[in-house]
Amino acid sequence: MATYDKDDRVRVTATFTSGGTDANTDAVATHRKPDTTDTTLSTTNSATGIYYANVDLDQIGTHTIKFTGTTPVKAMEVVELKVGKSVFDHA
Repeated sequence: MATYDKDDRVRVTATFTSGGTDANTDAVATHRKPDTTDTTLSTTNSATGIYYANVDLDQIGTHTIKFTGTTPVKAMEVVELKVGKSVFDHA
């Protein structure tokens, strides 16, 4: 797992397939921060079955992003991102 600096913005991607072929779905992304608050992220469909969301890493700890597909492909993909203190963060 890669480590990011606090206040980085990263793009997280998920791919949904059906029968071995990339397939579009109604994709929703949820961001769980280290303090356990959840936020729904805006997702963008960049190609067939491929979705991304931009995530602001504003807390130190592990951020979890869950992509959920609902219709017609029902599936889930989870990504965890570790955030450490930046060398520029003197607080």
